[in-house]
Parts: sequence; structure tokens; C-alpha cells
Amino acid sequence: MNITIEFFQRDLIPAIGAGIYEISVCKNDKSKILYIGESVFVLVRCASHLYELNKDPKYFGFNEDTIRDSSVKLRFRLLEKVNERDLRKKREKELIKEKAPLTQSGISDYQKSVEDKVSALTKFLNSSCFTNL
Repeated sequence: MNITIEFFQRDLIPAIGAGIYEISVCKNDKSKILYIGESVFVLVRCASHLYELNKDPKYFGFNEDTIRDSSVKLRFRLLEKVNERDLRKKREKELIKEKAPLTQSGISDYQKSVEDKVSALTKFLNSSCFTNL
């Protein structure tokens, strides 16, 4: 895994608690949200995401080539601090619908199939090779 990981650089301390977070992918000054989630312990949940990604790059739609691309950055960021579980779940679903993350189906907080995740991420990474001049 050669991608760069930016792990809550501006909001590490607030991410210790409950909230809603996003994971986005960046390449050539373009970015796209991969995933939006919620947790009572955001940092712990996102560390778990990194563990799963390291075990299987397809977890977030990477393949053997794209996970080795050092020009790709995976950015973890806290979107909102929300302590109450029901409000957090509701807001997570609203944000998923509004922002349409690459790996999520848009139906509640469900993810796409592995094949669809890989296809969506590969398409984004290939399209970001062409920057607007």
C-alpha cells in the first residue's frame, strides 16, 4: 500500500468522540468522497477501516495497481460532532444521499458491491489523470 493517508489532520482531538466522518480520495488536485459513516468513537472506527483496507484493498474499491499509486491520497475528516445516536444515524443518511459517496449505494448506509466499488474508484482515478489546464 503506497497511497498517502491523511488521518484527521485538522480535527484529531474532536474525532476522539462521537460524530459523522467522511473518507475521500484525492488525485491530481481532484477529490471525491468514498464513504460517509458515523460512530460513537470516530477514531477507532476509522482505524478499523484502515485495517480492513490494508487486508483487502477492494474494501474501498482499490485494486492491486491503484493501492500502490503514491499520487493517491486517502483523507479522513470529521464532518460533524453528534452525540445522540438517533440524530447521528439520521444525519449520516442525509449526507450520504446529498453527497453520493463512490462506494455507497445511496440506499440507507449500504455499500455497493465489490465490483461496483472497484469500477467507480478506478473510473474516478483514471479521469483525474486529466487535469484542467
